[in-house]
Amino acid sequence: MSMWFQFDGIRSEELNIKVLRFRNPALPTFEDNYENVPGRHGSLVFPKEFGTREIEIDCLITHESREKRRQDIRKLSRIFTRQESKLILSEEPDVYYIGKLAGSFSIDVRKTLSSFTLVFRCQPFRYAIDTRELTFDMDSNSVQYISNHGTAETYPSFMIQAVFGEIQNPKITINDKYLLHNGVLTPNSAIEINTESFLATKSMERDIATTGAYDTAENNILSMIDGEFGAFFPGGNTFAYSSANGQRARIRLVWQERYL
Repeated sequence: MSMWFQFDGIRSEELNIKVLRFRNPALPTFEDNYENVPGRHGSLVFPKEFGTREIEIDCLITHESREKRRQDIRKLSRIFTRQESKLILSEEPDVYYIGKLAGSFSIDVRKTLSSFTLVFRCQPFRYAIDTRELTFDMDSNSVQYISNHGTAETYPSFMIQAVFGEIQNPKITINDKYLLHNGVLTPNSAIEINTESFLATKSMERDIATTGAYDTAENNILSMIDGEFGAFFPGGNTFAYSSANGQRARIRLVWQERYL
């Protein structure tokens, strides 16, 4: 079975690239701090955040003529991007990485083939190709149990919809972190909170009443949110909902499982 990669939506076959080998570290880089304590055996460990992950791909291009070689090498410019993008490898097609080329690379040019190594500098996590999404109705002061099958924490986004009537001060608690909206959702309106991007917005369809009148401010309502942005940890998690007036709500929950 042939090997391939896809970066920024472009498959390696489109560039006439034959993949020879992937070199992908088992884990991203990390450096913990250790501190010796007088009178104590061993040392105390202070974990630090994960660093980047460098993925090397050995590649080959065959060519029948100098002109064909020039054309194929010029095509490689399509994978040079200023911004990070998705990288998918054929050896694990159910996940993707976020990164970009680490820099330029040299090409070993021979008569009928050219070989080179691409180095992608990526974020530390693998991301599941398939997004997890759940929609459910919740009574005030109720709890849902959510399973995160990834091996790293992930930050969900959720929408609170007032499909059963006005909701006053809706509150979401993810494990031990809560987010409280200091406002009122009018019937059939909604707010959406993205805990990964630290965003909170109101729905475009209906406005949100805040102090007895409709809020005419922009869609960003982050200033009306109190609390902390919570994460789903590997395994079981709790997702709780409540409101000041005891109104039910429809919740749409979306998250991307991540792996080390």
